Amino acid sequence: MSEPPAMVLRTLFLAGLVSSAASCASTPRNPVLDNYPAGVEGRASVSYYDVHGRTYSELHADMRRLGPRIYGSSYVGETRSPMSWSWRSESSTGGSCTLRDVRVRVNAEILLPRWTPPADADSSLVTEWKRFIAALETHEAGHKDISARAGHDIKDQLRALSGLCSMVSMRANDIARRVIDAASVAQKRYDAETRHGLTQGTAFGPAMGVVSAPRADSAAAQVARLIVTPSALELKVGEDLPGSALYRRLDVLGMTAQGDTLRGFARSFIVEPNERLVRQGVGFLARSAGDVHLWVVVGSPQRIDLRESPLAVRVPIHIR
Repeated sequence: MSEPPAMVLRTLFLAGLVSSAASCASTPRNPVLDNYPAGVEGRASVSYYDVHGRTYSELHADMRRLGPRIYGSSYVGETRSPMSWSWRSESSTGGSCTLRDVRVRVNAEILLPRWTPPADADSSLVTEWKRFIAALETHEAGHKDISARAGHDIKDQLRALSGLCSMVSMRANDIARRVIDAASVAQKRYDAETRHGLTQGTAFGPAMGVVSAPRADSAAAQVARLIVTPSALELKVGEDLPGSALYRRLDVLGMTAQGDTLRGFARSFIVEPNERLVRQGVGFLARSAGDVHLWVVVGSPQRIDLRESPLAVRVPIHIR
């Protein structure tokens, strides 16, 4: 004999932050956003804030200005995954209850920028935006998938859970919260491993210009920190900056963890995507006035976070 069914409902949030880029409502909805594991009820909703511009730099600036701010940091997108679970409690003799009809629902809420290209927008900019959108949606689907897997784990672990009627609901909620805590750690690890989607192609803009040393040097492996002088460079519009000139104009010193100094190790010079200083052959060409940034990097640029690694130093370049 069973008691009337008792329903329990709990809701928690799993959040993922995006520090790289955007999406566009004019492109078809990516079907990966709507894939959920069997047994988990799920829905992904996407909302947008509108950005404007005719250049890469204008779009970047608008995303930084209008994107969500979380704990004092600016992001261009955000993903939250409200999750709810419920069950029916069925009692038996001896004061024991068993959970029946366990249901879990995950609603991924994704906030992204939206750009409507002006009629005179450069076709390469439009193409890059579309590519960028597809890459970012793939990254966002990864956040959603972590939440969806957590939902599946909750359902598996709560299915047919039994115990004293006075304790079984508490046990079930404790289990669900442990799964949620593990998923929150997985969300942070996912962003760290993908560099907020950069390894999945979410860097928006023309490919970075890279000029590298002609050979590797074992001393590079010993570098713990870089010191670059001068701290800034100046160029004139139309000036060509070959890689050899960069080696002459910038003095790069490596410091080891023990405080020893190193010279002559392999390094790369990377220019952030921009329209003023562009890659030309084995160097760069200053096309228009303004400020750009050059990175001096030891090691593989694809394997480090330029803004956080001690093996990367940013050098402003002013073009006049």
